[in-house]
Amino acid sequence: MTLDPKSLSLRPVSTGDEAFLLRVYQSSRGDDLRGLEWSEERIGEFLEMQYEAQQRFFESEYKRAADEIILWQGEPAGRLIVERREHELRCIEVALLPAHRNSGVGTFLIRKLQDEARQAKKPLRLQVIRFNRAVNLFERLGFIRTSETGTHFQMEWLP
Repeated sequence: MTLDPKSLSLRPVSTGDEAFLLRVYQSSRGDDLRGLEWSEERIGEFLEMQYEAQQRFFESEYKRAADEIILWQGEPAGRLIVERREHELRCIEVALLPAHRNSGVGTFLIRKLQDEARQAKKPLRLQVIRFNRAVNLFERLGFIRTSETGTHFQMEWLP
């Protein structure tokens, strides 16, 4: 599939997006919990608590971030959160619903951020869960791992 950039747009998150944002969050996590043989109901409840904790963390740590809904042909397809800092661009979250993964949307968005970082002469940095398939995407797009914890990689792309 060839991505038509005109089919892709962004709009700011609004209060009516909460259910959609939870759905995006839940769709992008939980595979590790299924390995624990948890019921889908338990996984859903756990992910809802995790989502609420993440929202509080984002609100306290990323006060100047642009929090946007990714629209594909006008329909919500995912979420992008970017904080433009003095010394870096920080991609806080890029998450797509399953139907939009492996379609070129994520690659297109990251490349747009790389273009912005290049023009600003700033590094583009992000954090990704170690076992997330997006690690391969980021490495393919030139990101390098700068550090790691038991659960996450810190990654950086330099213009």
